[in-house]
Amino acid sequence: MCGGTLEVTGSRVRKVIDSDGTTRKLVIRRLRCKRCGRLHHELPDIIIPYKRHCAQTIERIISGRSAEVCCEESTIRRIKAWWAASRLYFESVLVSLWEKLGIVFSPSAAPREIVRAVANAHLWVHTRSAFLSG
Repeated sequence: MCGGTLEVTGSRVRKVIDSDGTTRKLVIRRLRCKRCGRLHHELPDIIIPYKRHCAQTIERIISGRSAEVCCEESTIRRIKAWWAASRLYFESVLVSLWEKLGIVFSPSAAPREIVRAVANAHLWVHTRSAFLSG
């Protein structure tokens, strides 16, 4: 983000699956930067970008407490694989934030704190591709 002022331009519905398996609908505000015109979404702490399950579910799975969540085994494996593949990158971003900005994170920082720092630093690696039809 360029540091410009954000103004609310609307909202969108975002579904999130809680640890007990219930689906909640959240209303997420859309914000546009007055300086650069980029669109941002205001995500609450319970959401991890591009993940359907809530942050609490993901944290429980990552910490080895997957028996406490209502997920299929294939989902648990995918979340563990995503964390294993992303963790080194996330840790590198935290080191960079410390070196450049002096932001210090606890060695026991929760995954949701790490994810939020990476997303807010605009260093989130997007795994989605956009296809344009001819």
